[in-house]
Amino acid sequence: MTAALDDFGYAPTAYRSNRKAPEPAEISQQSTLFRKSWTMGPPLPKGKLSGVYPPNFLKTWGPKEVREDEENLRRFKAESEAGGEPFNPVGWINGDSIRYATLPKISWALLWMQHGGRILFTWLLPVFAISMVLLWTQLSEIESFTRFFWDGIFPFLAYFFLPMLLCWGIGRFLEKKYPKVVYQEPKGPLWELNRRTGMVTLFKNPEKDGQSGEIREQAPFHEWDGYLLSLPDHQGNIWYRLVLVHKTQEWALPMNQLLAATTNREDVLAYWDLIRQYMDVTKSLPDIPLFEAHRQLDFTTRAQDEKKGRDPLYWRNMNEEDYEAFKRENRTALANHSWR
Repeated sequence: MTAALDDFGYAPTAYRSNRKAPEPAEISQQSTLFRKSWTMGPPLPKGKLSGVYPPNFLKTWGPKEVREDEENLRRFKAESEAGGEPFNPVGWINGDSIRYATLPKISWALLWMQHGGRILFTWLLPVFAISMVLLWTQLSEIESFTRFFWDGIFPFLAYFFLPMLLCWGIGRFLEKKYPKVVYQEPKGPLWELNRRTGMVTLFKNPEKDGQSGEIREQAPFHEWDGYLLSLPDHQGNIWYRLVLVHKTQEWALPMNQLLAATTNREDVLAYWDLIRQYMDVTKSLPDIPLFEAHRQLDFTTRAQDEKKGRDPLYWRNMNEEDYEAFKRENRTALANHSWR
């Protein structure tokens, strides 16, 4: 969808928290099964922001990481302009939009092959070795070790552990020697949150021919509600994740790609606040290192930063010691905040 932008760079559909959202124009098309699958209780509030951020965002995108990412971006563009491989990313995070894309299925299959083989081999082999030692102490008086090895140990090593080791080794070899085979370019985006237009977009499956970049569903942010989904694991731990659900259509967007499911409920609530602040053009971009390079390009953010006299290089010039102190303060504020 292409929307006309005003003089400030925002479309009429851009989300504004100080404007009453219109009621849905149609009745709900959602089935009971859909509601039970994607919503639990009332939607998350869209009131006052907490002012705290998900700790994983601060850990993943600190000043050092952001500087490295920007340097890599400049290098990729320079190499492309010098005649190298074209630089055409299909996913990004900037001041205009958050567009998510992931590796193609073949890449994930190779990564699962490598790391699955590694985890199973390193975890199960010691258990197997201890079990065989204990078993041998019981059978050593009535059976020879040669027969015990060939009948009891060798079949497990040959048909169970050797395939794991091969998966681990082959996957590691490909990652080291032929990284482009493993880390293939994403074929297209999966979803997008656009600050300037206010639109939430779900794209068609990029793995299917001719569908990459094609829109599957799209609606303004005010037509979506946030829900905190919880799911227990086999150990009884409760895992939380954020999902956006359209008010009337059977459209659901799990948001666990940027913040994985976590046992800390407050992290997900802070994530919801971050998404709301990002989409709200009456407020500045979230003041974290991830968005510092884009603050001057966003009208609302630039105006508010100039009014406050904010240093444009505030995060870039921050040393690691001060940033660690900021992260500790944020985590304390997160734990002490009175969530509704």
